[in-house]
Amino acid sequence: MGNERSLAGGAVPPLWSAGFAGMLVLTLLGFANLAAFYGLEPWLRGRGLGPAQAGLAIAGFTLVALLLIPPLSARITPATAGRCIVAGFGVTLLALPLYPLAEGFPQLLALRCLHGLGFVLTLVGIVAGFVAMVPAAQAGRAYALFGVADLLPFALLPPLMEATLPAFGGDAGRQYAALALLQAPALLLALWIARRPLAHAPPPAAAAGGRASRPVLLLLAVNSLAFLAHALLFNLLKPRALEWEGGALIGLFFGVQTATIMALRLLAGSAFDRLDQRRLAAIGLGAVGLALGLLALPLPAWALMLVALLTGLGFGAALPLLNALMHRHSPPERRGANLNLMMLTLQLGYLLGPLLGGLVVGVAGYAGAFLLAALCLAPAAPALLRLPK
Repeated sequence: MGNERSLAGGAVPPLWSAGFAGMLVLTLLGFANLAAFYGLEPWLRGRGLGPAQAGLAIAGFTLVALLLIPPLSARITPATAGRCIVAGFGVTLLALPLYPLAEGFPQLLALRCLHGLGFVLTLVGIVAGFVAMVPAAQAGRAYALFGVADLLPFALLPPLMEATLPAFGGDAGRQYAALALLQAPALLLALWIARRPLAHAPPPAAAAGGRASRPVLLLLAVNSLAFLAHALLFNLLKPRALEWEGGALIGLFFGVQTATIMALRLLAGSAFDRLDQRRLAAIGLGAVGLALGLLALPLPAWALMLVALLTGLGFGAALPLLNALMHRHSPPERRGANLNLMMLTLQLGYLLGPLLGGLVVGVAGYAGAFLLAALCLAPAAPALLRLPK
């Protein structure tokens, strides 16, 4: 199922349009709500919260996503996606100015849950609208561009926030409130998107319902393993690098990894659609598994650059291709819901990854945690090759 043709003579429908470009911009601005809060834990501690309270306040954002994405993704259709995005940015604009005003654990927890609601509405709407704009024959290229849009805030915002923090008196809460100035144009763009018909949209009547097929369940499982590995790498790399005496290379590691991911997704272009997506995604996950295995070995610090390159190439190829495969193996009326479930696996991986990693580190150290991560990812590549061609 998948290579729909909407133009005469079997021509592939065009990918780029004003609506498609606008949706990429909304994706970038929406994910700014994650990227800008990289330093939230110390700010919460500075507001008087203890370690456990700060952790719960941070987790509240993720728990809202875990609770709401499944029911929302089953109900939001391409016809209602625009209104969902508008609602999401509206809630976000309400939440951001409250950061400097919230005091104490109950208020801060409630604020994080409110902000999480805004992000979930935004994300579910964007995904439901985006999949309706993507011709199946160009799904690989489309999701590679989507991956660049959701990754770019993580490359741009942390250094920008650090550089501008003195202008806000050193108060990150005031910076979070100022992010509303970035989200206001997003609300206007979302209103414009909501008024436009979505190309390639399936009939809205059949948006929910139906049992998940075997390929869909397999892809959800593989994506969960991929984000579990991603979360373990993100949270445990620094202490492992310090054991390798590579503390000075940690920043460079993430810079090389992010640059590699973005370069691959931008340069691969139509290759993600011309080549066998199953094999490319399997090779990508194999590269990540190899990198995680290397982190379990006693190697010199310079090996961190090899690991950065391998994980950049691996995640750069695998994650957008897993989304493209889900697009191809989902009935048109289920694509939005299934792609939102793929986003849910990201939240699940980042919730379970640190918990599992902490347990293993206590028993087998950081090397043991990375070995476990490599072993968890090992079944993913052969499983992908079992998908129908």
